[in-house]
Amino acid sequence: MHEKRIDLRWRDLDAYGHVNQAVYLTLAEEVLDDWFRRKLGLGPERDWDYVAARTTIEYRSELRLADEQAVGSVTSVSLGTKSLTAGVTLRAPDGRLVAELEHVVAVLDGRGGASRPLTASERAALSTP
Repeated sequence: MHEKRIDLRWRDLDAYGHVNQAVYLTLAEEVLDDWFRRKLGLGPERDWDYVAARTTIEYRSELRLADEQAVGSVTSVSLGTKSLTAGVTLRAPDGRLVAELEHVVAVLDGRGGASRPLTASERAALSTP
């Protein structure tokens, strides 16, 4: 399982001192992008071409600035012909579950946004734990 720690910032907070609900999606996308880079052997400045097709978020508990970091992990749920479903879990550093997300992403060809099938090497890399 892939894990990434992300520092929380004051600007991530809402008026109640919680990390704003929209920030949870941004945190999850950072974790997912890092997972793609590592699994697919991309450099740190190169992203994999994909677009979100569907995202669901189950908020489990609040995250506050005092937590200092969000800890995200990713697992591959399923592979389609032109898409991937990934599960992202966000936790506080103490292990407390804060959110569970499911992302369905469509793979793009990088030349104008058309979807394309996953390659055999992408399938192999993304299907391994």
